[in-house]
Amino acid sequence: MDFTKVKLIIWDLDETFWQGTLSEGKVTLPEKNKNLIFQLTDIGIVNSICSKNYEDQVLVELDKYGLSDYFVFKSVNWEPKGNRIKNMIDDMKLRYPNVLFIDDNPSNLEEAKYFCDGIMVESPEIIDELIDWVEKQDKRDSEHKRLRQYKILEEKCISKKKFGSNEEFLFSSNIKLEIHSDCLPKAERIQELIMRSNQLNFTKKRDSLEEIKALLNDDSYKNGYVTVKDNFGDYGLVGFFSVKDDKCIHFLFSCRTLGMGIEQYVYNYLGRPELEIVGEVISDLSSEELPKWINQNIEEKKLDNFSVDNIEKHNVLIKGPCDLYQIFPFIQKSDCIDTEFTYVLENGSTVESTGHTTHIVEALRLSKAQKKKIVDELPFMDMGAYCDNIYHYPYKVVVLSLLSDCNLGVYKRKDSEERFAFLEYTSDMTNPDNYDKLINKKCNVGGFDFTKDFLDKFSEKYEFEGRNTPEKILENLKYIRKNMNPDCALVLMLGTETYYDMGDNPAYKDRHLFHKKMNDLVRKWAETQELVELVDVNKYITGPESYYDHINHFIKPVYYNMAKEIVDLINKYTMNSVKKTGKWKIVYMKLHDYLGNKFYTILRKIRK
Repeated sequence: MDFTKVKLIIWDLDETFWQGTLSEGKVTLPEKNKNLIFQLTDIGIVNSICSKNYEDQVLVELDKYGLSDYFVFKSVNWEPKGNRIKNMIDDMKLRYPNVLFIDDNPSNLEEAKYFCDGIMVESPEIIDELIDWVEKQDKRDSEHKRLRQYKILEEKCISKKKFGSNEEFLFSSNIKLEIHSDCLPKAERIQELIMRSNQLNFTKKRDSLEEIKALLNDDSYKNGYVTVKDNFGDYGLVGFFSVKDDKCIHFLFSCRTLGMGIEQYVYNYLGRPELEIVGEVISDLSSEELPKWINQNIEEKKLDNFSVDNIEKHNVLIKGPCDLYQIFPFIQKSDCIDTEFTYVLENGSTVESTGHTTHIVEALRLSKAQKKKIVDELPFMDMGAYCDNIYHYPYKVVVLSLLSDCNLGVYKRKDSEERFAFLEYTSDMTNPDNYDKLINKKCNVGGFDFTKDFLDKFSEKYEFEGRNTPEKILENLKYIRKNMNPDCALVLMLGTETYYDMGDNPAYKDRHLFHKKMNDLVRKWAETQELVELVDVNKYITGPESYYDHINHFIKPVYYNMAKEIVDLINKYTMNSVKKTGKWKIVYMKLHDYLGNKFYTILRKIRK
């Protein structure tokens, strides 16, 4: 037999891989068979299982020998084997002639040949011959890269089958939405939402609290706030609208509801009043149907969420864009989690750079006076953009998204070399050719009102360095890792490498390819670091259908799987075992939303 063609071996278990029948009693695993699995993995041949058995019993037996992680795409049930083997090979994207199936039952071998044209089949007698051949081969995959590749593919297939579509996931979430008209008691929360929301703020009218109260007291306006809950928790007040003469004066929602269809439901519920959209938003209101997964008349059915163990505050920090709030509903406890996400200043400017590696480096490198100089000169900056908690709090885990590095342009002060990041890298604020689109908001302006006078003065003091290259991102990460608490795990969230059509926006041209270059460098570096872990979203991206409306925004099942992976890493490095309920999570999130950037100031004062 020509073993050089074999890329995958599918094993029967009873009387083949081990001696005896597991469902009838004790089995014995020959030492040579156990070692064969290790040896096959070392030379890049992957192993799987197709067995008629009880899965829980099989997993216990494999764990006893330390073998469970060496098999991928395990198929253990009592169904006929032929079609199962076909599905396994198809899921692994292999050719049938590169697969060997070993089974002691001739009918199973014939069935496999019938469903998989060209598959190699053998009885257990082939095992000794296989061992002799393997022992003569070089260990060309001692790092088990092929096994890891198929583990990733397996996770992706499991995710896709668990929730075949975003809509299926949303139906299973049992989303309940309520619209309330008693707005005045919620005036402060509504005004805070107006100031902080950006990506789902369609009107971007930044009214003061006094103006909001006057509007709520005016009977000529139809006002309402929106609350949402689902099987994962209560999101609280997440939206507000104000309509006068069939025109939306305010129409906005928290980004925590991104991908749930809340804004589409409310807009259609209101009868689709006139809406003049201001600036960029990340939702399409063109559908005239109410999303069917909202306010279903069904019984509550609890979905799995993931428990963070009972650890102290300031043990975990998550930094990045605000769409990462999407993972929080799936976490059963988060009062121990600090967040530093995108936020909006009182003047309407959006600070997206809290997770940018340049800002994290500058947060430690610059003095307080240097930071203040930048903030005083630039109305779209504040001290929160240079938050240095990552270096000074006793964090055990820091989760950092690298997406803003792939998007924002970096600027340097000419005389003193302080740096900051702002706006898409294709909108150089020092280039007069860009003045028109910045002043007239023909591009993303981060909520800031540019004037020619401001841009001229800015260009005199600052120079444009462009977007961080993958090499620069890695250089910054090395600096951050070196200066963090040495016992803290740094968890890096990579960018997606699957193409998504972003229209004619030049900032996103070939963004997936930029992500891949960055990811490859970070992956290689992470392999050499003891306390650097990666959350690779590419495991959960199955195609364009995995995106919500943007290459950086995903459907709910993707965030669900990312949440599970992040929680597993948090629990790994905090190593506590006491569970807590999720009720404080909602309190924490509401306080964070309500207080905005003051939240961290208050935390620091309490700590002192």
